Amino acid sequence: MNKLDSELAAEALVDAGHVVVDDESDADTVVFNTCSVREHAEQRVLSRLAQLRGRRESDPDFRLGIMGCFAERDGEELLGRLPYLDFALGTRQFLRLPEILADLDHGGAVRGLFGDADVEQHGIDLAHPRQRHSGMQGFVSVMRGCDNWCSYCIVPSVRGGEVSRPAGEIAAEVKALALAGAREVTLLGQNIDAYGKRDGTSLAALLRRIDAEATADDGLVRLRFVTSHPRDISRELVETVAALPRVASHFHMPAQSGSDRILHAMGRGYDRAGYEAKVALICDVIPNAGIASDFIVGFPGETDDDYQATRHLVETSNFTNSFIFKYSPRPGTRAAETMADDVPDLEKRRRNNDLLAVQNAVNESRGRSLVGTRQRVLVEGVSGRDARRWLGRSEENLICVFEVPEGADWTGKLLDVEVERATALTLYCRPLGLA
Repeated sequence: MNKLDSELAAEALVDAGHVVVDDESDADTVVFNTCSVREHAEQRVLSRLAQLRGRRESDPDFRLGIMGCFAERDGEELLGRLPYLDFALGTRQFLRLPEILADLDHGGAVRGLFGDADVEQHGIDLAHPRQRHSGMQGFVSVMRGCDNWCSYCIVPSVRGGEVSRPAGEIAAEVKALALAGAREVTLLGQNIDAYGKRDGTSLAALLRRIDAEATADDGLVRLRFVTSHPRDISRELVETVAALPRVASHFHMPAQSGSDRILHAMGRGYDRAGYEAKVALICDVIPNAGIASDFIVGFPGETDDDYQATRHLVETSNFTNSFIFKYSPRPGTRAAETMADDVPDLEKRRRNNDLLAVQNAVNESRGRSLVGTRQRVLVEGVSGRDARRWLGRSEENLICVFEVPEGADWTGKLLDVEVERATALTLYCRPLGLA
């Protein structure tokens, strides 16, 4: 979502006559798109701002600003504390960047804009779809905000409540991106499985509409969606994914904990058995589906028994990946205000590293089981680690590397490969032929 917001902001600036440069030192305006989910992200932003302070104070034509979640939450305070900061724009105001910069150029004062605005009403020109960092991949926001109010999460405070976009508008944007060269489009939402629930529709219906309106001439070969709340995963959605070849059989479904007691304290709305039932549903309908998860270790009150329950969930669920984080209190959340952060940082680190090792072992086992199998990958380009190899991803979002004939360019092509060996993170494959 942050990557998409950055692209939307860049599009607005380019449309207003600004030019994107590759080197920060060549820019006369630098804007940081910020995250506030974890404290570490905020500290990194403050560090980067401090690095540019000297330039801002010595160059009256240089502009420095922030946008996004950190700006939404603490923007007013930051503008008062950091006199060299020109502006702060919240999560629903960042498309006013051109207006703010024009105002500053004409002698305007420091500006902070926060709160409600319809981000999607920014006039996307479907005849000239916005440029992407990777020409073959595109992102489309289908909804924003979240209504869940998990006790540790600041998203509802800084992103607002759930608002879904019209299905026709989304389908048109996907088609425009595909016609412009995007081979894979990812649909985005903080809680994407809740799409359309207030409007009598669903994510499954949206996927069917996009698929029905796509044609061979569009060039769209793969559709993904993130992020799924386990409570909202439905049989209709899973069966729709299974029935539509364009939709990748991959679910990012954060569990956050394997302990019922901690899940209740987190306000997740399900217990471990409920989560495992959703995993079983997916695997029953799509046996080779990829399921990724998120986990927080060291949540307030988490005992070693609670952690062992999480460890066991990772050991037994065969996740393709797990994103693992140490708990950090977020001001304004129920956990930060009512629960003691009582797990020592050293123990948080130990649990974090241990759970990473468990997931790594799961990855290695999964990789070994895939040796000799056939995978269909979407080729992304030359591997950044080895210029002799190319890289692509399977439907299940597994990284595959392989060699291509000299002089060939298979970027954006679907390729069938056979897995010859595997590590925890990568499948090494032999090309079988373009699909």
